[in-house]
Amino acid sequence: MESRLISVKKAAKEFGFPQQELYNLVKNREVPFIEIETLRGTTVQKINTRTFSEWLDELSRKNASI
Repeated sequence: MESRLISVKKAAKEFGFPQQELYNLVKNREVPFIEIETLRGTTVQKINTRTFSEWLDELSRKNASI
C-alpha cells in the first residue's frame, strides 16, 4: 500500500470506519497518527495510511475489538 498522510475524516471514509469513533480514538491516542503544526500555530492530526492499515491488520490477527 502506498503511504499517504490523510485527514481523520478521509481515513474514516477510505477504511469504512465510523468517523466519530476514529476521532475519539485519535483524541485518546489509541491509533497511530501524526500531529502537524500549521503556520498559524495550530495542530492537525493526520493518519498515515500504511501505518493505519498495519495497525488494523494486527488487530484482526488478534481478533480484537475496538
